[in-house]
Amino acid sequence: MTEDLKQKQIRLTKELAQVKALNSSTNTTLKKTRDFSVGVPADSSHKTSPSSADIPDVVSLPPKRRGKTENIPY
Repeated sequence: MTEDLKQKQIRLTKELAQVKALNSSTNTTLKKTRDFSVGVPADSSHKTSPSSADIPDVVSLPPKRRGKTENIPY
């Protein structure tokens, strides 16, 4: 009885290897797309963020400022 299970396991692993080989051969024909414009909205103009006065009951953080850099001559 255990030999039957071992033979069945061997047969199933061989079938699995064949199916994997078949799938990998069919998947190699896929071509990568380089079209990045799919997710870009049509209107890409600059939109200002609302101030804390526009949103009731919300205290928002002040706008971020660029960090000051030291005056390094080199």
